[in-house]
Amino acid sequence: MPFRNTQASVDTNILYCFYEIGRLDLVWSLFPGRVWIDPAVLQEIREEFGTDVEVWLREQGFDFQTERQFEDRHYLEMAEIKARHRGLKHADIVTIVVAGKHGITCLSADDAVRKNCEERDIAFARHLGCLDEATRRGFLNGKKAMELLSGFLKEGLFPPRALVEQYQNKWQGRSSCRLSISLEKSVILG
Repeated sequence: MPFRNTQASVDTNILYCFYEIGRLDLVWSLFPGRVWIDPAVLQEIREEFGTDVEVWLREQGFDFQTERQFEDRHYLEMAEIKARHRGLKHADIVTIVVAGKHGITCLSADDAVRKNCEERDIAFARHLGCLDEATRRGFLNGKKAMELLSGFLKEGLFPPRALVEQYQNKWQGRSSCRLSISLEKSVILG
C-alpha cells in the first residue's frame, strides 16, 4: 500500500501538477515522514516550465530531502532501467531508485515508472490516488477533490478515462455531472 509509507520519492509530473493547482501541501500531508525530490526533477521543472519550484518550496517551509549517497549497485540499477526503457528520463529513473533504496512510495503518472515499480515491489501512486487518499483522511471532501482533478486536467494531465470515472463515481456519486476530457488538448506530463 503506497499510503502506509510516511515517505515518498516524487517525480516531475506529480510535483509540477500539485504545484500548479496550489496544493503541494497535500503531498507533504500524505507523506509527513519525508518527501524526497531529486535535483534532476527540480531541474526538469525549471527547464520545461520556467518555474523554480525549489525556491518556492523552501520559502513555503516544505522541507525535502535529496539523495546524495548512491552506491555502485544503484548506478547499475539506473543503467538497467535506462537500457530497458529508453524513453525514461534521468529524473524518472532516479525517482524509482530512490524509492527502492529507502523502501518508500514512488509518486508518478508515468506508466513506465509504474511498471518498473511493480517489477521491483515498490509502492506506487498517481495523482488521483493521492487525491483519493486525501479524501479518505479528511484533508479534502469529494467536491474539492473533483475541483482539483479538474485543475489537473486543465494543466494537461491525461489520466486513463476509466480511472477518472472510477474516482468521479466514488467522490460524487453516479448522479453528479462528469468532467469532460478533451483528448485533443490533453498531454501526459513526465
